[in-house]
Amino acid sequence: MREFILDFVGWDGALGTGTDAMIYFSIAMFATILFGIRMAMMMLGGDTDTDLIGGDALDAHDIDAMDTGESFNVFSLLSITAFFMGTGWMGLAARISFGLSGPMSLLVSVGFGMAMMLLSTVGIMYVKRLEGTNEYDVKTGIGRTAKVYLTIPGGAKGMGQIEISISGRRKVMKAMTKGETELNAFDMVEVIEVGDDEVFWVKPCHEAVGQG
Repeated sequence: MREFILDFVGWDGALGTGTDAMIYFSIAMFATILFGIRMAMMMLGGDTDTDLIGGDALDAHDIDAMDTGESFNVFSLLSITAFFMGTGWMGLAARISFGLSGPMSLLVSVGFGMAMMLLSTVGIMYVKRLEGTNEYDVKTGIGRTAKVYLTIPGGAKGMGQIEISISGRRKVMKAMTKGETELNAFDMVEVIEVGDDEVFWVKPCHEAVGQG
C-alpha cells in the first residue's frame, strides 16, 4: 500500500528526475495538506479567510467594495496555499509527464500557480458575496461579549476589529473604544454602542464567560 501511494503521488518519478522535481513534490504535498485543512476549517467552522496583507478578513464590507469596483487583496491564506499547491503539482507534471526542461517547467508551474491563486480568490469572493446577501441587524450586538480580532487603540484614537455573533452569524466588525487602555487581540470586550456606520464601541469585559 505504501509503495502504491508513493507511486500514485509521483514520489518515485520525482526521485529519479532530479532535485527540482523533488522540490516540486515536497511543495505540492505540503501545500495540499494545508489547503485541505484550511478548506475544512472554512466549511465546518464558517471561518472567514484571513487576508495576509493588513491582517483583515474578507467580510461583507469587502464585498461592497468589490461591487463598487474598488481593488481587493488576493493575498489570503487560502489563495497563497493554492498558489504553492498549483505550482508544485504542475511543476512535477511538467518535469515527469511532459518532459520539459527545468526553466520551462518553472515558468509553466508558476503560471499555473498564479491561475490557481486567482481562481481561489474569486471563489472566496463569490462565497462571501452569497453570505453577505443574508441580512443582519448590528443592533443585536449591543450588550454582547466579543473577542478582539485586531488591536483597538485606546482613547478613540483609532479603529480595530472584533469578532462577534450578530443575528446568529459570526462576523468580524470594526470597533473602537473610548477607554484609555489599548485592547489587544484575543481580549474579551463588551459592546456598549453601535454607530450608524456599523462601528462597534466596546469596553473591557474582565468577567466575560463567553462570546454571546
